[in-house]
Amino acid sequence: MAELSDARAELARLKCRELELLQDLLDVRKALAAQTVMIDELVKASAIPPISRLPNELLARIFLLIGDARESLASVSRRWRAVIMDTPSIWSEIWLDQYRSRPTLLKLHLDRSRQAPLTITIYYNQTELEVILPHANRIRTLGIFGSASDVVAVFASVAFPSLEDLLVDLELGSVDPLLSMYSRCPALKCLTLWGLNKPFLATSLTAGFPGNSIPHCMSRNFPAESLTTLLLLGITESGDFPLGSIHFPILESLTLQINDPMSFLEAIVAPKLRRFEYSMGYGLNYICRAFNGPTSKFDSVFHISFTPSRLKTFSQDAFDLAKGLCQVFRRVRHASIHMAYFLVLSHWGLVYRSDHHLPIDNWTCLECLEILGFSFNQADCRKFFVEWFTKRRNSEQRRLHLKLVSDDSASDFLAIRETSNAYQVLQRCCASVELYRTPASPGTCLSASSGSLQLGPPVFELDSASQTDFAAPVQTCPVKTVETLLAQLWSL
Repeated sequence: MAELSDARAELARLKCRELELLQDLLDVRKALAAQTVMIDELVKASAIPPISRLPNELLARIFLLIGDARESLASVSRRWRAVIMDTPSIWSEIWLDQYRSRPTLLKLHLDRSRQAPLTITIYYNQTELEVILPHANRIRTLGIFGSASDVVAVFASVAFPSLEDLLVDLELGSVDPLLSMYSRCPALKCLTLWGLNKPFLATSLTAGFPGNSIPHCMSRNFPAESLTTLLLLGITESGDFPLGSIHFPILESLTLQINDPMSFLEAIVAPKLRRFEYSMGYGLNYICRAFNGPTSKFDSVFHISFTPSRLKTFSQDAFDLAKGLCQVFRRVRHASIHMAYFLVLSHWGLVYRSDHHLPIDNWTCLECLEILGFSFNQADCRKFFVEWFTKRRNSEQRRLHLKLVSDDSASDFLAIRETSNAYQVLQRCCASVELYRTPASPGTCLSASSGSLQLGPPVFELDSASQTDFAAPVQTCPVKTVETLLAQLWSL
């Protein structure tokens, strides 16, 4: 009996000990939870935001990308304000119209820019121009809008030794006011002239460059000796130019949006020209005619672009000019053209006839083709697109690197079903296919905001694809989030 009593006593003691240990465990767990909460609160209170851990140099670069929000950013914190005030390049871009009747603020802005190169945009003549003049030696980029002749008159005796990029909106005027300015811009590389409705010619001027076959005033209309980039935009009366009368010894890039591009191309001699862009202008009465001159002078042009007007309108005259330009620039390797131009240049409806020489076939050296405004919304367009690439493959022409750029930026994601034949056709006919805001395969979700996506095989085909094949919602393409994967992991 004594042994039984001892055993029962020991059991009772162990039960009490169990309760004590359980209580201790509960107390420890409560303390652990409380300590964890306290540590989390301390970490949150003392944590430094990621952007605050960036060095000042990187923070300044971010502010430069934000643009003209410097005043708002400066009010965020003392450090941000110090970085903004101590970074001259943040203050290097000035829209003069924002300082109308505020010359003191403009002077403060210029002081903060210190000796950084300036980008100045001027709208009409205003008294604040006088504040800018002492800093003319720092102006690297200058844009003049409105009454250009009045603004240039203010600069009559001012030199711009650092000016590299000049944009002038001539506002239906003449280039004559600029002639005296060029000699004071020895570093000028890029010139953009916009909105001229009078002929370039000024018959009283006869000076020409050495080697010109005919003395011509155009030699004074442009600072041709120093230009590497020239843009003539919205010009409705370009005039007649003698053959080979305009020499650009180092010009590398030319953009034309003028009513008679053939006449200008016949006149220029640009041995280093590499890029040409033909931009359709709104309201231009184009002069469509064949090129009268040696096309061999443009054999060094490897990049060409055909772009629509800002309103994305098209005219038959513009299309006819594009066809002629295909014959002028025959050594093109990289072409960027709008879908509307592509349909015209590849001669919609004649792709099955091998005896036709299509305008785009003049580009025998073509390696890369970028199609802007790409869309398969129309069945005929879809069918024609595939037929052209199939014809090109069957004739054993060079396989192209193709980039398709869609204008549809409204949808974040698009998808094409694997049953579509489009990927197989382009895979067989092209060296590679790059998609930008363009439908992707179900295996790949492409965000419109993420830029472009380079696809390897399989790429795509199109014969029997319907419109719904090219607009299948992203829901058909399942995407697992990190949270979903973690939940599955813990459920194992």
